[in-house]
This record gives sequence, structure tokens and C-alpha cells, in this order.
Amino acid sequence: MNQDAFHDIVSGNKRPVILLEGTRSLPAENHPRLVRFGSWVAALYPHAVFRTGNADGSDSAFARGVASVDPSRLEFVLPYRGHRKHSMAREAYQFSLDTLSTVEEERASYATAEASPKYDSMLKRRHEVARLKFTSAYLLRDTLKVTGVEGTRLTPATVGIFYVNPSDPMKGGTGHTIRVCQRHGVPVAFQDQWLAWIENCEV
Repeated sequence: MNQDAFHDIVSGNKRPVILLEGTRSLPAENHPRLVRFGSWVAALYPHAVFRTGNADGSDSAFARGVASVDPSRLEFVLPYRGHRKHSMAREAYQFSLDTLSTVEEERASYATAEASPKYDSMLKRRHEVARLKFTSAYLLRDTLKVTGVEGTRLTPATVGIFYVNPSDPMKGGTGHTIRVCQRHGVPVAFQDQWLAWIENCEV
């Protein structure tokens, strides 16, 4: 997805939901660039909302940038209530897996296994083993960031902006989120694309 495509998608949507997230292993020298992108995109598109999983690293850097413009347009999708609550702006919207109905949880589990089949066995056993339930919560959280939840404010994502590990962009939870985006037709951009968008822009 290039910048023109991103602009057309976001501008043409009444309430676009922009995913801002990526690896926890964010190099310190790149932290300010993610903060800058978050503030730039929030100022440029005042009608957009910005969704993240509230993880350390890329998620928190992007969210810090958005919060500097308008923290009320942040949406945090959490594996459980109170997850890293110290890092969230009070004005932001929070959605946690604790509020999911059984039907919606099973729907999210199916979408998770569909995007990442290697997790299917773990997801089926998540209620039998505490450790598996804990790990599964993070994967379900990543899925819901993309798919949203019917009947709630958490609508499906419109586009995804990711800071990935260049040597293995599809690794871990970030890779899973990207796969969910791909299966659900959500366009994505990695840092080798979107960093160029702000090089000559003032924030």
C-alpha cells in the first residue's frame, strides 16, 4: 500500500479505523519516528480512530504520538481488563476480552485458527490449561483488533500500519495480526513504505 492508496482509503471512509502496531523489539533510535508518525497521521486525519493492542515497543510509541494530538481517538484492545493500564490515556476507549460473549469468543477463535492454523490445537485446549488460556488471550486480542466485534463500538479495521522485524516480519503476534488483515482484505503497510511518508512533512 503506497501513500496515495492509504490517503484514498482513509479519506473515503466516514470513520476509518487505523491499526498502529508492531514488534515489541523496537530499536531505541526508531522510537521517535513512530511517535512522529502517530502524531502526523492523527493530525492529518481528524476523522480517523487509531487502534492498538497496548503492547510495549511499537504499540506504545505509535499511541504516544496519537495521544499528543487527541487521546480520545485511541482504541485499546486488551487481552484482559487492566492490561498495562498505566500506559493508556484515560480518554481512550478500551475493549477487553473479559467482555466477550461465548459466541463471540468462539467466533474469534475460529478466525484466529483460520489465519494461523498452527495455533488451532492450542486454541481448542485453552480452557483446559491455564497457560494456554493466557497465551490464547493475546492471539484472540490480535484477531479482534482486525475483525472487530459485532454489536459493539469495535468495528472492523480499515487499514494497518506495522513496524515489523525486517528479518522475520511474520513472526509472533505481529505476524498473526498481519495474516488476519490479509484474510479480511485489510490493506497493510510496513515501515519501508510509511516512513517515507513523513520524511518531508512537518508535524
